[in-house]
Amino acid sequence: MRLVFLFLFTLSVFAEVPNPFEIEFPMQSFLSFEDYEKVQSLIRKKEFKELIDAVYPAKCPYSKNDLYRRVSCFTRQTLISREKNLFPEVVHLRGEEGSQDCIVLGCSFDRTYPELLKSLIAGLKEIGYGGAIYYRLGGYPNPTGEEIRYAAVPYALKMFMILEAYQLGYNKVLWLDCSAWPLKNLDYCFEAIEKEGILVEWGRPNTELLIPQTRAILEKTFDMDFSKAPHVAGWLLGFKMDLPYVKEIFKDFYSMVRKGTPFLSLTPEETLLTALFARHAPPLKFHPNLMLASKKSDTRLVEGRQKGFRFLIRTH
Repeated sequence: MRLVFLFLFTLSVFAEVPNPFEIEFPMQSFLSFEDYEKVQSLIRKKEFKELIDAVYPAKCPYSKNDLYRRVSCFTRQTLISREKNLFPEVVHLRGEEGSQDCIVLGCSFDRTYPELLKSLIAGLKEIGYGGAIYYRLGGYPNPTGEEIRYAAVPYALKMFMILEAYQLGYNKVLWLDCSAWPLKNLDYCFEAIEKEGILVEWGRPNTELLIPQTRAILEKTFDMDFSKAPHVAGWLLGFKMDLPYVKEIFKDFYSMVRKGTPFLSLTPEETLLTALFARHAPPLKFHPNLMLASKKSDTRLVEGRQKGFRFLIRTH
């Protein structure tokens, strides 16, 4: 209880507090199966109920359980399971010679994620995508050796995997959630990344999903206003990695990962990316018909194709 009081007090004055997600694990580039088992054991010991009780707003459009589920979702991920013969896979499918285009995918061994990931790879080939594909099934991205300490940070792996692809030599990198399904050729996406430096889907500002303390920290840190900032979606993230402002986005993303508390949100990575884009990126360009959310029938797939959408987000 004393820790929670300290947390609330220090948030109010924007001071440093212990990272609630960080685990005690040595920084190292190579991770063995035994390392993954140790990390999995450590993240599953994380408990946020008392913390969520303390920060849950008095007036809130979502339930406390929704917030708890989102904040703690990566503490429950399956990185490895010897009992089920599930071991981490890292696969690099090279594209056409000279291409700097790369799609990155990643998921744990939970729910239907592995099946979605594998079918998405087939879908990318079906539409004629000729660039590289880099994906992880299980395990965790660890491009600098530090990231594994933050495996419990919700959805941070997306940016970590993008950085891994950049380290492989790809300058135009596109993260896709495993639930995505391509309906059209992806040349448009990589042309937009080349021209604009970034490709994201965004919508109107959305302050209803923000924890007041998290909002206060991010607005003060990045001198921005969530009521005026376009809300960035996390299912698709495209970057031209060598641009100075993109490097600043990644630099500050890592800074926030090390703090941990900026991820206390119903939309953890989206809230932070919204702040980072508002601080560093040029005005976001609207890309019509980028994504259509699915329903539990094939009619949505047909509708998406008829209306010219580029991706369908499948039920998961």
